[in-house]
Amino acid sequence: MNYLRSVRVAHPGTSSQHITELGWSTTTTGQLSRATRDQVHAWITSGHAFRSLSPQGTQADVVARTSPSGTRYVATVADGRETNNLLNLPRF
Repeated sequence: MNYLRSVRVAHPGTSSQHITELGWSTTTTGQLSRATRDQVHAWITSGHAFRSLSPQGTQADVVARTSPSGTRYVATVADGRETNNLLNLPRF
């Protein structure tokens, strides 16, 4: 499993589409690597599973999405709807 544990966002930083880069690891406590939003989107669409992981241990499934204007982004899903868990992760 891959875990998204931190994010970098562009101004204003109010939606998942503003995430530009993500910190991720293959374990819950491993060293973080960085990837762009487009890289993570491509990995998910090619079949790699990701979960968000907050410092408090909260996890959520991460999915690849495309906005109506064509922007590719990643978001968490809870109870069948998109949530903003990624924006609650630590920033770098």
